[in-house]
Amino acid sequence: MAKPTHRLAFKFSPILWSCFFLTINHVSALQTICLNPLLSPLSAAPKQSPLLVDDESDSFDIPNLPWTHQPLCSTSFSDIPGEKFCVFSSASYNLGAGVSFLTTPETAAGLVVAIDRAANHWLERRHFKPQEEFQHPDLPYAIISIPGKGKGVIATRKISRFETIMRAFPAVIADNAFFPREEEDEAGVKFKVTEGGTRKATPAGESVGARGFVKGRKYYQRALEQLGDRQRVLNLARSRKGEMHVLEDVIRTNAFGMTVNGRDCKGLYPEIARMNHACDPNAFPRFTSNDLVMSAVATRDIMPGEEITISYIPLGMPTSYRAKSLGNWHFNCTCALCTAPAEARDASDSRRERLMELFYAMQDSETQYDALVDWTREFIELAQVERLITKIGEYYQVFMKLYYDKGDPESAKKYGEAALYFAEIFSDPEGGFCTSLREDLQVVEKVLAESKAKLG
Repeated sequence: MAKPTHRLAFKFSPILWSCFFLTINHVSALQTICLNPLLSPLSAAPKQSPLLVDDESDSFDIPNLPWTHQPLCSTSFSDIPGEKFCVFSSASYNLGAGVSFLTTPETAAGLVVAIDRAANHWLERRHFKPQEEFQHPDLPYAIISIPGKGKGVIATRKISRFETIMRAFPAVIADNAFFPREEEDEAGVKFKVTEGGTRKATPAGESVGARGFVKGRKYYQRALEQLGDRQRVLNLARSRKGEMHVLEDVIRTNAFGMTVNGRDCKGLYPEIARMNHACDPNAFPRFTSNDLVMSAVATRDIMPGEEITISYIPLGMPTSYRAKSLGNWHFNCTCALCTAPAEARDASDSRRERLMELFYAMQDSETQYDALVDWTREFIELAQVERLITKIGEYYQVFMKLYYDKGDPESAKKYGEAALYFAEIFSDPEGGFCTSLREDLQVVEKVLAESKAKLG
């Protein structure tokens, strides 16, 4: 088969597979979304905005500015000299529940439009109604106490596959600069490792471990006290309960990893955080950057009375990897997959390990076309048995690239279209993943059109 003359924007990386075998050494956020790290972020970095304000701004008397409190800022959170991070809060957001952002002034300015778009969802308030004291009769779920798990979410009627179960607004979105981790070298000297990878000696009296990020305590407190409904956050589970600030503890225990305006963040969505973990979940959290809404989407049909679950860790890992990763949440998983008979667990682990083998073999440049076809078929069958439907979009994107490089644009288009179909269900339709897929499909379609024109 002829090699293509046009190149796809997508670049394959084995890092994609690391989503299956990611070992989490410290609790940071729910690792539920693991797309190709080489793709563009969910939304482009904002340009300089007239709505850009910080702690040195003279006035907040600016049209459409959502902030209801003067920002609290510091330049001590960043590896970049002079870069500010601030606490921005809107007490009126989400019908008075409020939201706080711990981020840069530039990022905050870029969020103004997204905050305004949230008002459109208030027309469908039933999806956002506080659930602690009120159960709306039209909702497909209820938040109840579940023995051994605390609060949880159950279906109140049949929920169909791909149906949106719940949509929620954030209470807090915090830049990862507020979540350094602490490591120790061979000599026992402790270092604070920032998001950018810089290692800094931990000052005396400051710790990142049980006490959390001491430098950030004042900022966590400000972010919390400026919320209109603080109990929405304080009612959530905590995993440290030591000297760490309560908000940092709640975020590290319940937040979702996401990208906002090009920056890695953790988003706290209290209602969706009520969903408990399962290694073979029946729901998946989807973040949309244009309105900051987090949705829970059903991955399969859910029956009335069935618990609605999401995965706190990357999907597709064998038993031993899952157990190690979940240790960060300080509980032993009792989901159906983890408590299945040993024979069934071993069979599942074998299938997942085979998926990894196939994934690397398929991307080998020496792989022949016929072998690629056979391995693709086997890969899809194994992924279906393991019910990894939320990752199908990622897999098919890789298949599109592989078949395109082998000179088979027809198959590349087939897998690209399927990838986009699933990506629009389980990821941000306007985000980098879907945008990249659309661009690559345009390239493939152009190649097919040129080929057809030559034959015609």
